[in-house]
Amino acid sequence: MAGRPAELNALAVRLTDELRALGDPDRAVGERAYLKSSYTHLGVAVPKVRGVATAYVRAARPGHDDVVALVEALWASEVYERRLLGVELVVATPTRWTVADLGWFERLVRDSHTWALVDPLATIAVARIAASDPIDPVALDVLAGWVGSDDMWVRRSSVLGLRDLARAGREWQRFEQAADVLLAEREFFVRKALGWVAREAGRRHPELVSPWVRANLDRMNAVTIREAVKYLPDGPELLVAWKRR
Repeated sequence: MAGRPAELNALAVRLTDELRALGDPDRAVGERAYLKSSYTHLGVAVPKVRGVATAYVRAARPGHDDVVALVEALWASEVYERRLLGVELVVATPTRWTVADLGWFERLVRDSHTWALVDPLATIAVARIAASDPIDPVALDVLAGWVGSDDMWVRRSSVLGLRDLARAGREWQRFEQAADVLLAEREFFVRKALGWVAREAGRRHPELVSPWVRANLDRMNAVTIREAVKYLPDGPELLVAWKRR
């Protein structure tokens, strides 16, 4: 399929028709406003988009190149649900992706323009590659390179891509290195990502997160620290210390 453009475009149209049939005009208006989106919205709930993706993958069992080609065809549109379907196709085919695909994921992230498309790519597809066993240092080096990106969504993804590692208490120094650069960040969505990943690590590994928060109290912003201390035994103490700094 990847080499047959006419067939590929016909498939993209068929899947789009399925999405349109599931759409709700009122939801479309509300969702567009909520996301502050410039996309055209059909008003399809995420679980329904995911259902279309899952049904296709189960029926067609597409290979790596087939998924890439179909995602590209779906993304050649400003219809939000088409792009979300592309993301869900990536998520539904986890074993297809390796460190070699991180460059493509970065391009998708840059072309997303909303957390609603970025976050599934970063927290599921990218994070799975980063947390492979054994760990591939090349993947972590790619994420380290994203930290200095000129694109806010790529910087956000550099942190969210470490989520699974942080949850497991692995390679914590990679998060600390990224945060050392990004704690000075002014963009809300990057600040929030730092807090979220620290929060997820703090659920099971407060011994990693508490010292990091304490060492960086003077550099913390409200968005990051309120998330980071949420599950820490000494979270209230750290929050008071931050307010008094």
